[in-house]
Amino acid sequence: MTSQSLVIVGAGIGGLTAAIMGAERGMDVTLVEAGDKVGGAAAYSGGQVWLGDNHVARRAGIEDSVVDTVTYVQAAARRDAASVDPDMCERWVRGAADAAAWLEAIGAIRWELIPDYPDYYYPDLPGARATGRYLTGAPFAGGQLGAARAQLHVSPHFPVGIRYGEMFAWGGMSSKSRWDWPLVAERRAQDLLTFGTGIVAALFHAVLRRKVRVMLGHAATTLIEEAGDVTGVRCQGPQGSVTLRGAVILATGAHDWSREYSERFTGIPATDGGSVTPDTVRGDAMRLATAVGAEVRTLPAWAAPVLPGYRLDQAAFAGDTGYRACFEHCLPHTFLVNQLGQRFCDDSFHSDIVARALQHDAQGRPAHLPIFMVWDENHHAKYGLGRAMPGEPYPEGLVTSAPTLAELARQLGIDPAGLAATAERFNAMAQSGSDADFGRGSNLSVRRFRGDWNHQPNPNMGPVALAPFHGMRMRLLNTGIAAGGVRTDADARALRADGSAIDGLYVVGEASARAAAGVGYNSGYSLSRAMAFGWIAAGHAADAVEAVTA
Repeated sequence: MTSQSLVIVGAGIGGLTAAIMGAERGMDVTLVEAGDKVGGAAAYSGGQVWLGDNHVARRAGIEDSVVDTVTYVQAAARRDAASVDPDMCERWVRGAADAAAWLEAIGAIRWELIPDYPDYYYPDLPGARATGRYLTGAPFAGGQLGAARAQLHVSPHFPVGIRYGEMFAWGGMSSKSRWDWPLVAERRAQDLLTFGTGIVAALFHAVLRRKVRVMLGHAATTLIEEAGDVTGVRCQGPQGSVTLRGAVILATGAHDWSREYSERFTGIPATDGGSVTPDTVRGDAMRLATAVGAEVRTLPAWAAPVLPGYRLDQAAFAGDTGYRACFEHCLPHTFLVNQLGQRFCDDSFHSDIVARALQHDAQGRPAHLPIFMVWDENHHAKYGLGRAMPGEPYPEGLVTSAPTLAELARQLGIDPAGLAATAERFNAMAQSGSDADFGRGSNLSVRRFRGDWNHQPNPNMGPVALAPFHGMRMRLLNTGIAAGGVRTDADARALRADGSAIDGLYVVGEASARAAAGVGYNSGYSLSRAMAFGWIAAGHAADAVEAVTA
C-alpha cells in the first residue's frame, strides 16, 4: 500500500532533511517530535558535517573524490574491516554530498567549510585529506524563526554564535583567555546561531516555510501494520492518542537515555556514564521497529564514540540534564588517570580514551573505570572549566582541590604513589612536548580543534606542576552516536532478519545500524549519515508514490 502522506518521527537533522525533501516532492508531510523542542542531538552538537567530494570544497579549489572518501572510511574501520558494508558506504558518501548541494540549491541552508581542519587520521590513513571534508552551517539569525525560535534546542556544549575560523584564530575551543569576548557578546545579542544549533535552525526554518505540519510533544507509541506493510503510526500527545497515516521515517536518534539499551550496548556503568544529548534520545526507533519484525544490528561498545565529561548538580535551563562534555582535558597542564593513578591512553583524543577505558579486565569489567582528570593551577588560570572562566571558582561540589598531588589523590580515592609517578614522568615529557607513552597531541585534528595554539611546542601538553592541584572523577558520556540500531538497506528501508524490506518503514541516522561506516569513526560522520539517509528515504517514499500513480 502506497500513500502520498509521509510521517517523520524525530526532528533532528535526519528528520528535518526528510521533511524538506518530502515537501519538495509534493507529499503531505507531518513531522512528529516527542519533546517540546526540535533539533535533538544535532542541535547540541558541534555542527560538523563530514562529507567527501563536496561542492563547497570544490568551490574553494580543493580536490577530492568519492573513491578516496570511501577508501578512508574503510581504512578508519581497520579494527573490523568487515563491519563496513561497501554498498551502504558508497551510497552514504554520494548521498551526503548530493543532499548537501541540494539543500543549498533550494535555499534551505548555506554551508561553510570549516577551515584547515583535517580528517581524524590524516595523514596516516589512505584517502585522508588535510582539509575540505568538514562543512558547517553559515551563521543563522534566530529571529527569522519568529515565535518558533522558542521551539529550538540550543547547545549547552558549544559557544553558539562563534564561527570555527574565529575560534581557531583565538587559540582553540577551550583556550578562552584570548577569546574576543566583546564579539561573543555582540553575536549573542544578535542571536546569531552556529554549530549544530545553527544547522538545525536553518533546516527548521526551511521546514516551516514549506508548511510541514509539526507536532511537538507527541511520542510515537505504535507502528500501524497492514499485511506486513507499515501504513502509519500512533502517537501520544497532550490531548491523547493520535493516529497518523502514511509511510513512516523513524529519525529518533540513538539510545542514550534508555537504561535497557545503554546497558545492553555500551557496558558503561550508570555511575560512570550519562549523555550529552536531550533526554528524548532514548532508542524509540528500535522499540517501534522491532515490534513489526525489524532486525537490530550492533557494534562493539568501544565503537560508539563517547566524550569524557561530568554532571552539574544544578540545571542551567529548563530541560537541562546537567551533563556536560569536557574539552578541557585536551589542553595543557592536565592528564587522565585510572584509580591506580596511571595514564592509560592518549588522553587528548576521546576515541582512544573510550577504546582503552572499556577494554575488559580478567573479570570482564571495564579495565580502567573509574577515570579521573587531574590538573594544576596553570590550567585553572588559563582555561577554566565549562562556563567557569579562567581563574574563576569552579561549580560547587564538582572539583576537588588540594595543596599537593598526594592529598588530591587521597581525597579522590586514587593511589598516591601511582599518581606521583605518573606526574613525574608526564612532566618530564611535557618539557619537550612529546608524549613517548601514548602520543598525546600527535593527532592533527585534536591539535587543531581541542588544543591551545598559544601553547607550544605541543598545544595539548604542558606540565602539571603548579599548586594547588585540582581533580574530578569523570564520566564517559554518550553523544547520540549509537552502538546498536535497526538494520536498513541502501534506501534506508527497515529490514527483517531474512533481509526482506518492510514496505512503508524507513529508519535513518543513529536510529539505524552503522553499516555504512562500521566500527570506524570520524567526527561529522553522524550528522552526514543522518542528512544523507533522511534525504534518500524521503526521496524513495516519493518515488514509490509516483510509480503507483504514474
